[in-house]
Amino acid sequence: MSITDVTVRAEYTPNPNSLKFICSESIYPYSNSLSYLNVDEAKSIDNKLAQRLFGIEGIRKVFVMKNFVTIDKEEHVNWKDIHLDIKDIIKSSLDDMAAWSQNNKPEEPEFKEGDTDVRSRIESVLNKIRPALVADGGNIEFVDLVDKDARLRMVGACGTCPSSMMTMKMGVERALVSELPDLIDTVTQVF
Repeated sequence: MSITDVTVRAEYTPNPNSLKFICSESIYPYSNSLSYLNVDEAKSIDNKLAQRLFGIEGIRKVFVMKNFVTIDKEEHVNWKDIHLDIKDIIKSSLDDMAAWSQNNKPEEPEFKEGDTDVRSRIESVLNKIRPALVADGGNIEFVDLVDKDARLRMVGACGTCPSSMMTMKMGVERALVSELPDLIDTVTQVF
């Protein structure tokens, strides 16, 4: 496949400093996400796509899922000045990402004895919410459950969105408490 056959389009997110770049080809084949806060994180695991993106002045965060990359920029940077460079980097990095992905298959999370059912019930509710978050260039991760308090992390555009706390409390917490009242009373956003 030639990179001239690949299309990448930018899509606005509710976060004014985040854009979602959707690719016509797979970028990362696994269901988990990749999130980098700086070039050093990308270098530490040799992710060329993220390293190249951080080479653009004003990039603050890179978030990668199956067929899109969400970029967070510094407030003073104008999207029109950097969006074409971002698209070109994504297109030209697909082969590197395919090779990198083969060598960096994610490990399945380890569960404590007896918590598989709890985790699967929580993930089942989160899976109903995820499509809306993914559509906005982000996602949500279950971190832990402590005394009926679900600890969750918003990632991608959702992690830095000004309305993430409202999304967490009004949407995610409401759904989890409503569907799992025996397990969850509250939700706490962790960073």
